[in-house]
Amino acid sequence: MVTINDELAGLVADDQELIELLRRFGIDDPELRLDDPRWIEWIGGKAHWYKIA
Repeated sequence: MVTINDELAGLVADDQELIELLRRFGIDDPELRLDDPRWIEWIGGKAHWYKIA
């Protein structure tokens, strides 16, 4: 689950889907933000680890 500004933005299954979602929300250079804790907080697992239930 991805939230942006405390609102549900969508579900993603991998980094590429996350990058596309961030791009749709107007985030510049989203691929550069994935490892920046000021932009991305990974909860419930390691960074770049996706678990779809």
